[in-house]
Amino acid sequence: MYKIVIIINYLSYFGYKKLIKVEHLYYSFNDLPLLEDLNFEVKSSEIIHLKGVNGSGKSTLLKILSGILNNFQGKILLSSDDVFFLGHNLGLKDSLTVNDNLLLDYRFNAEAESLDEACNIFDLNSLRDSKLFSLSQGQKKKVSLVQFFLSKCDLFLLDEPFANLDKKGIELIEKMIIDRQNQGASIIFTSHEEHNISSRELIL
Repeated sequence: MYKIVIIINYLSYFGYKKLIKVEHLYYSFNDLPLLEDLNFEVKSSEIIHLKGVNGSGKSTLLKILSGILNNFQGKILLSSDDVFFLGHNLGLKDSLTVNDNLLLDYRFNAEAESLDEACNIFDLNSLRDSKLFSLSQGQKKKVSLVQFFLSKCDLFLLDEPFANLDKKGIELIEKMIIDRQNQGASIIFTSHEEHNISSRELIL
């Protein structure tokens, strides 16, 4: 059985500020164990680089933390359900335009640039009226990154946010992650490359 508990007053519950506590987490796929007795904690304003070989369960763990997967065993304690998830399938709707996708479900960051400026940063202004199915995978990735840029959440779960980006794009995403940390958010990201922005590493 699985259990995700949202604890509003997390500070008083644990004695100091933690955003996530995972206890004895198990997950199997096709009867093969993928995550076994996983235990860890994430404090507020931490940046965690989630590492591991292909197939070690990195994407699966992020999906569990986001609530997409729930057929696990163990307990997950969260101080907030205000979560932004960037996954491989991006969670976008192909039948809608870029602009409609951006307006569909994101929360503006009060300190972020306007939508026009965000789209300009990611070179999307000329594509805002295009249906998503007509875009390349790289362009779709940029749409999700604009959502990340404009979102203000307590927890960001980013699965390979640097994939298929050039050096300028990588540096921009690194800056965005640090900005979210400075605003009090926690970030867990996966990447096969080294990035000197994490508070610590979690290896599966």
